[in-house]
Amino acid sequence: MKFTLITDVDEVSLDKCAAWGQYYEPDDIDLLSKHGYDRETVREAIEAIGWSDDYWFPIPAGTPLGTFMFERRKALFRTPSGSELKGYVCNSGHAICLFGGTDRWVINQNLLDLYEEERDNILKDLDLEDSEELFPLEFELEGRYMVFPRHRGEQGADVTPTSHDIA
Repeated sequence: MKFTLITDVDEVSLDKCAAWGQYYEPDDIDLLSKHGYDRETVREAIEAIGWSDDYWFPIPAGTPLGTFMFERRKALFRTPSGSELKGYVCNSGHAICLFGGTDRWVINQNLLDLYEEERDNILKDLDLEDSEELFPLEFELEGRYMVFPRHRGEQGADVTPTSHDIA
């Protein structure tokens, strides 16, 4: 896989590579080298962007979940009624992003009370019925079955419509 840097993880980039990591610290260069990238190529690319942490790189297949501080991994979510939604999981699953018709909805499981404020807009943008429940969402990540939010009934998800990822 060729080492590239992008500023936004979207549906197109997730179709090219299912997992993206954000450059965070110099040790990431060693980790990337360990997982198959040429160390000098990585160092030169990151140096060329001024060591900025505003960029994302493709994570090689087989790299364990949580290898990098900030990760976005492609997922197909299923609602309780069986509707399928495209998006990604942030880091180890504390937040997700769902791709709607016009917006991306970043939902943090620790601020779910804000979901209710945006529920109608989210359901409409995701092309779901008003009567349909969004949660719990089921998905697979790295061969593991997962549910979002993990702690149903507790305080929960920061829901933010955005054309820029913010999780």
